[in-house]
Amino acid sequence: MRIRFEYWLLVSFLLGVLIAYVAPTRIDAFSVIVDTFITVFMSLAPVIVFVIIFNSTCSLISEKDVAGTVIRASVVYFVSLVLGCALFASIVLSSVLPSSYFSAGLSFHTFEYIAQIMLASLLRPVTMALILGVILAFASSHTSFFRMVADLSKRIYGTQEQAFRLLLKVFPAIAMSLGGTLYYNLGRVSLEVYIVAMSLTLILGLAALATIFILVQRVTHTRLGDISRYSTRMFAVGLSTGSSYVALPLALKIFREHFNVSESIGDLVLSLGASLNRCGSVMGVLVVTFVAARYIGMAISWQQMLLLAIPVALIGFGSPGIQGGTLLVAMPVILYVITPLDSAKFVAVALALFVGGTTFIQAAVNNVASGYIALLVGGRISNETPMKAQSPKTHRAVGEAFEAGTNRKRHVYEHAHNQRRWVDGEGRSEVPWL
Repeated sequence: MRIRFEYWLLVSFLLGVLIAYVAPTRIDAFSVIVDTFITVFMSLAPVIVFVIIFNSTCSLISEKDVAGTVIRASVVYFVSLVLGCALFASIVLSSVLPSSYFSAGLSFHTFEYIAQIMLASLLRPVTMALILGVILAFASSHTSFFRMVADLSKRIYGTQEQAFRLLLKVFPAIAMSLGGTLYYNLGRVSLEVYIVAMSLTLILGLAALATIFILVQRVTHTRLGDISRYSTRMFAVGLSTGSSYVALPLALKIFREHFNVSESIGDLVLSLGASLNRCGSVMGVLVVTFVAARYIGMAISWQQMLLLAIPVALIGFGSPGIQGGTLLVAMPVILYVITPLDSAKFVAVALALFVGGTTFIQAAVNNVASGYIALLVGGRISNETPMKAQSPKTHRAVGEAFEAGTNRKRHVYEHAHNQRRWVDGEGRSEVPWL
């Protein structure tokens, strides 16, 4: 039985953990490989995202004219998903926390900070590449050379796909290095605390995915086996890579293998998800806040936990696409709401838990959930616009062909009727063979 590539990645990741455990000294090569790969890949991420977004948008405009509908539906679904997961995690975590008379709310400066973070996110290279890809695709669609531009984008996209295939060959080494790096990070905080934080993140993530799984299956009527196999494979990819951007080449490939959704729709939604979907990350932020506070002996109330849900979700949309980015930009708001006595210790513990442990589970949840959203969007487009797969010219051509065929049939029937005339009462026909 052949083992799929993504499971080999997970085996490589676990092998890296084992090697780091049995090695008598720290293997610095693990950190060098991971840092080099992440730096190079993140520098290329804007170009990768732009090519995918531009090509997918051009294809949807030229083939189905539903690019705008796909983008709007994707944004609505992703925003709802992140907000829902943040509220879900905060409610579950707050259920085991005591009440408090501390009633301070969020100040105007806090919301101003959140707004600044979200606006600053628009200046991130990946976000700018995403927006630019959509704008240029729609702008070129109104020009006379749109067909030439669309064909060129397909050729560039094909070249990028070939580069992805070469990149996948080094993924096992990257996954092994990530596993070794994870083991070395575990030494910063008690192993028990890591297990608690990662277990809580895993439980909340699986509960959220199970809910979305049921919803997607009911709405799209996709076979349970297909969704289950896809979920398992993408979860393994997320655990092995720890990043939505790094996992994007594999995410596109696996989604196409499992679902009969337009390639352009799948590529566009999954690329948007790599930038917008932080459902697992916001749950991870709330979990490490909960665990880090308890680890340093700090009392945190359920009111404070609930108060963090919406700000953390909103900040998640503006977080950079790096490990620990969501927690780093959310930390000022977290410190303002929970006000720890030893802020430096709290920040150190929270970052160690987030970057060194829960990040991999968060990435797995993000990757699987983005695929679910792509499936929902694909089903919605196929239901709402069944006839948009053809252009207006094609519709006219089909109508004219149908009318011409009908006229030809009518002419044949009338001709046969005129030829079949009886000349006398004996039933003899003018036509010998009738």
